[in-house]
Amino acid sequence: MERFLEYVRFDTQSDAASSSCPSTAKQLELGRKLVTELQALGLKGVGAPEVTMDENGYVLAELPGTAPGRIGLCAHIDTAPAFTGTGVKPQLVERYDGGVIDVGHGVVLDPADTPELKECVGDTIVTTDGSTLLGADDKAGIAAIMGALEILTTQPDIPRPTVRVCFNPDEEIGRGADRFPLKRFDCPVAFTIDGSFSGEINVETFSADKAAVTFTGVSVHTGTARGKMVNALTWMGKFLDRLPMGEAPECTDGREGFYHPYTTTGDAASCTVQLILRDFDTTKLEERGRRLERMCAGLMAEEPRLKVKVEITKQYRNMYDVLSRHPDVAARLDQAVRSAGITPRLEAVRGGTDGSRLTEMGMPTPNVFAGGVNFHGPSEWISTRVLAQSACTVLNLVQLFVEAK
Repeated sequence: MERFLEYVRFDTQSDAASSSCPSTAKQLELGRKLVTELQALGLKGVGAPEVTMDENGYVLAELPGTAPGRIGLCAHIDTAPAFTGTGVKPQLVERYDGGVIDVGHGVVLDPADTPELKECVGDTIVTTDGSTLLGADDKAGIAAIMGALEILTTQPDIPRPTVRVCFNPDEEIGRGADRFPLKRFDCPVAFTIDGSFSGEINVETFSADKAAVTFTGVSVHTGTARGKMVNALTWMGKFLDRLPMGEAPECTDGREGFYHPYTTTGDAASCTVQLILRDFDTTKLEERGRRLERMCAGLMAEEPRLKVKVEITKQYRNMYDVLSRHPDVAARLDQAVRSAGITPRLEAVRGGTDGSRLTEMGMPTPNVFAGGVNFHGPSEWISTRVLAQSACTVLNLVQLFVEAK
């Protein structure tokens, strides 16, 4: 917990507008601290004598095994750009009494809105001061891994395979796996410690694409525009109006997919709308893209002078597409949670993790709870007990992946 409270004071927000890796240099500050802490615990480098952080901000370390086998543990350094992470001031609510918590700056935590609080009566709750996010996503994951490593290094009688660790940048902007040193990491299985409340495990995520739809009209002086102008913004509005409202994020849940336009640029002559497309079924996701193309073809049929270009880019795929072929990985993860005295909650993530891409790249990587709740905003909080449960689950996982001699 002391580590967690120190980590959240580092401002590590990533920036989707940046083309560098890491997207923000400030992520490297926490990376350097983690290198120092891993070395102090006695870990060594992966394919190198010392723990390293490469030029892209990926921290790699190895704890040699006392038994055969190899397992990877991953967590991300960055916090979300959605809300400020500058000047985080964590607050501790000790022996939580089950009531409403007035965090500050008009932010309150109410068990009526956040039922997880009802399970934390008597716990120590860590909150923000209401002016920043907390950063439990994913500094709680880092702290859980570091806590487990400290126990493993001080109690060598606990059997363990070789444990490799990667703390990476830029997960929150979808780039955490882009430059992941997969060949060097070389683990047959890994786990991201990046989930939410107690017992949550994830072996299934959305499949995801993004789309850029560009409208090019005919620009004419407004004084002589009758019968001549084709206003690109007007036609973009028609397009947005035809997106099915019942398939928007605010109207869907569970296993339902969606279209989500999230930003626009341009003017009456030419404009672009950016969208994300999501579905658990990859075949349905691909059909979503084709539906967009048919919508745009219909608009051009209505106005032949209008040009519409649809560019669809793959983002990540449902990790279950691969993990379904490795049922033993999910089974051991379930056992690791149960062995910590917790009932597992298998949830399909309405989003993605670094594990989505890493699994697709050939390293099965389910996701494990780290304990935080209400990510990406000033109402984010974590129970110290649940953070400890995450560390216990990591310790159980390590032991369960010892290979028979």
